[in-house]
Amino acid sequence: MASIDTTRDKNGRAVQHRVRYRTPDGAQRSKTFKKKEEADAFLTSIEHRKNSGEYVDPSAGKMTFAEYAERWLDRKRQTVKPTTAETFAAHIRKHLVPAFGRRQLSTIDREAVKQFAGSLQRDTTTASGAGSKAVASTTARAVVFTLAAVLREAVDDGRIVKNPAERVKVGAKTERRVDPRHIAQVAGKVPELAEGMPPRWSAGVLLMATVGLRLGECLGLTVDRVDFLRRSIRVDRQLANVAGQTGFASPKTKAGIRTIPVPVRVVELLAAHLAEFPAGDQGLIFTTTRGGPVPRSNWSDHYRQACATAGLDRTRTHDLRHVAASSLIAAGLSVAAVQAVLGHASPAETLDVYTHLWPTDEERTRDAIEAASASWLPRSEAAL
Repeated sequence: MASIDTTRDKNGRAVQHRVRYRTPDGAQRSKTFKKKEEADAFLTSIEHRKNSGEYVDPSAGKMTFAEYAERWLDRKRQTVKPTTAETFAAHIRKHLVPAFGRRQLSTIDREAVKQFAGSLQRDTTTASGAGSKAVASTTARAVVFTLAAVLREAVDDGRIVKNPAERVKVGAKTERRVDPRHIAQVAGKVPELAEGMPPRWSAGVLLMATVGLRLGECLGLTVDRVDFLRRSIRVDRQLANVAGQTGFASPKTKAGIRTIPVPVRVVELLAAHLAEFPAGDQGLIFTTTRGGPVPRSNWSDHYRQACATAGLDRTRTHDLRHVAASSLIAAGLSVAAVQAVLGHASPAETLDVYTHLWPTDEERTRDAIEAASASWLPRSEAAL
């Protein structure tokens, strides 16, 4: 049975109150308070948690967030893909440890999490370079997701009673739809972008703009994944940075594994490229001058310069994938067909980004009527 022992001074005044109690497994514990009401509240809380099965040993929550997050990450590395583990590690290193690293798990409350979530999207940089830049809302949500995952496991491990990061909202959802005007500008500059890249990478720009490969998928493409006879490209891995090393990793989802039918021109493009730049390590089609894999940072530096030369602002390599998607949609492909080429996990993901590029029912109706009546309703010269 729990009890409170009061220590008094020589004048009989209470100077401290020690709560003595046993944990559910029978271990003896105690905690000291200066005020009687605080001791009473603690005792009541302990008894309630023990009776409801929610008891957590207060000493368990004294581990710092940094220490627990490191243990959590070590366990995650055994169960998730290397690229996912690296993403978790980056969130912890760049954002979570600076904010919560020295704090004990039990001291992280919901208000602290909310303040942290809000700070992610505030630019606090000063003229001297101190502070931190705001991150995109998608990044902010991902970081808070990682925080919630760490603390959720801390609950399961009996270190804290509840997860203060559960269901914390982070900003408004970012609009994912592409800007058709911007993509049209990029499409018109594709030849210039290819010309502005190192010659051994030029074909990569054209390939991504044609069949919609992601950058990692393009840089990880090997000769054995290209069927020159049947004219298809097999996508089942990507080039990624894992623990500081560049290597192969599987796609994020099963839908990312796909076979893309390609036209003769793509086959000829790759054949001409390989004739000038033979495949490198492990059969890689796009390589450095030494035949090794292309670091994403190197590609991005050159692509940024190519965009500047072509007069394009706010342009990423990923926009080449949007160029390919918009071309497929303009050619009349269905949502399912575009999804299959791009390797999206669901039709909803495809529609989320590109739905506004498909013609409306009104446009389809107008085109259908015009096609059906073309033989008896010829257009006048004035209309032309």
